[in-house]
Amino acid sequence: MGYDAIRLTGLRFEGTHGVLPDERTTPQPFVIDAEVQVDLAAAGRTDNLEDTVSYADIAFVIDRVVTGETYHLIERIAATCAQRLLGLDDRIQAVTITVHKPQAPMPYDFHDASVTIHRTRDQAGASRALGAPPKQVSGIYEGELVEEDDAARAGSAYSAATPAEGASVTTPTAGLGYYDRKSLADLGEDGEAVKAHYRDPELEAAFPVRSVLALGSNLGDSRATLASAIQALEAADGVELISTSPLARTKPLGGPANQRDYLNQVVEIETQLSPHGLLDLAQQIEEDHNRVREQRNGPRTLDVDIVTYASATIDSPRLQVPHPSAAERAFVLLPWSWMDPVALLGGRPVRELAQEAEDYPDVVRLDT
Repeated sequence: MGYDAIRLTGLRFEGTHGVLPDERTTPQPFVIDAEVQVDLAAAGRTDNLEDTVSYADIAFVIDRVVTGETYHLIERIAATCAQRLLGLDDRIQAVTITVHKPQAPMPYDFHDASVTIHRTRDQAGASRALGAPPKQVSGIYEGELVEEDDAARAGSAYSAATPAEGASVTTPTAGLGYYDRKSLADLGEDGEAVKAHYRDPELEAAFPVRSVLALGSNLGDSRATLASAIQALEAADGVELISTSPLARTKPLGGPANQRDYLNQVVEIETQLSPHGLLDLAQQIEEDHNRVREQRNGPRTLDVDIVTYASATIDSPRLQVPHPSAAERAFVLLPWSWMDPVALLGGRPVRELAQEAEDYPDVVRLDT
C-alpha cells in the first residue's frame, strides 16, 4: 500500500437519498467503506490516542452525512463524506470513500451498486479553517453564542418579548442583504451571457430548481435560531431542503463596536417558488424571529439572504441574484464550500473565492 491508513468497512446506515420521490421519504440501506490516509508513526510509538484519528470520530462524521442529510446522488454522498473527513483533522492527507446502495431502483438482478471517490487535501481545498476552532475569534465573545445578557435574550427566537424600542437585529450578511443594494448593471454585469439568464422574479419555476441561501445571527441563542429557521424553510410549501453546511463563527463586519461574534450557515434548497416568492418566505422567517431593520450592520436575531437561484440573473428593486457581494464574503463562501466542495459562483470554485476574501482568516468552522 505504501502509506498508513485507517480503514472502516461495512458501515451500515439508513438514509433518504435518491432521485425518485419515494427514495427521499422512505429510508433505505446504505453501506459505506472509508479509508483515511494519515501518518500513524507517532501513535505506533506512543500508544496515545491523541497521536491518531479516532475511528469512532470517522464513523460519526459519515453517520451525520448519511442519516442527517438528503442528496440525489451517491456520488454527492461520497464527496461530502470525503470533504467532511478532510476537515476533521489537519493530519488527514487523503480519503477514499465507497458508497454502496444495495437496493438501488433498477429492473435488474444485481448484488450491489456503488461509487468510489478519492480526494486529497489539495484537491478538496481543505484549510486550517476546516479544523478545530480556535479558543477565540474576537475579543468580544469567546463562548458558543449561548450565554447572553437580558437585552440580547429579549431578541431570542424563543422569547415571547418583542425587541426593545430602538433595538436592531442585523448580521454580517446585512452587508450582503437589505442594505446598500446595487444594480447588477452598476456592477458591470451587462454582458450577453448575463443578459441571457435574466429572469422575471415573479415567474414561478416550471420544475424544482436549486437555490443557495445564507443565514446569520448574533442575538439570542443563535445556534437555536438558525436551527429554527432551517426547520421553517423545510416546513414551507414549495421548498425541499437539500443540504446544510456546518456552522461558522465569524467576526462582525462593520457596524457598532462590541458586537458578539456571529454564527453563519448556508443551505441549499429545491423550490418552485418564484424568486420574489422565495424572498417573501425568507423575510417572513426573519420577521418570525424578531428581525427588525433599523441600524446598519448592527446585531440581529436572523438574516436570510438568497445567494443563487438556479443559474438565473435577477435585477429587481427588491432582489439581486447572484448576490452582488457574495463572491467577496468568506462567511458565506466557506460554509458553502464545506457543504458543496465543487460549488461554482460566477464560473469560479467557491472554495477559491473564499480563500481570496478579506474576512477569510476570521471564519472558523464549529462542527462537521
